[in-house]
Amino acid sequence: MAEITVVNDKDELYKVINQKKSEGYLETELAVISRSKLHLDDLHNSQISLMATSGSFSDRMSRLLTGEDGEEAVLSRYNLSDKELEEHKQDILNDKMLVVANSDHSSHDEVEDNNAAYEDVDITHYAAESKGPKS
Repeated sequence: MAEITVVNDKDELYKVINQKKSEGYLETELAVISRSKLHLDDLHNSQISLMATSGSFSDRMSRLLTGEDGEEAVLSRYNLSDKELEEHKQDILNDKMLVVANSDHSSHDEVEDNNAAYEDVDITHYAAESKGPKS
């Protein structure tokens, strides 16, 4: 389950991000959701996901035509109750930011177990065993 912290300004945002990192969250497990795009170079150069609910011009136009809600579309991935969804949607509309910490409990060992690049293979080859032409 995702832990969502509501912050009011950039100073508080950095404090919460540092707190989550000290609690053991990786940058890849953190996301910042805001109404408009954040212009914070140090976060853009990190692995923290930055999401703006306003989206691009084409996103806004498609939402206008379909009636889709940008805040709800972004928050829907976190499996929130209807009450939590509405509260956080109002937080975003009130120009607050959300820091989402979502632990990744999936195992990435399958790559090492199933990828031939990680296998130890004995590649010693002797000329006497070769079936090709001998020189």
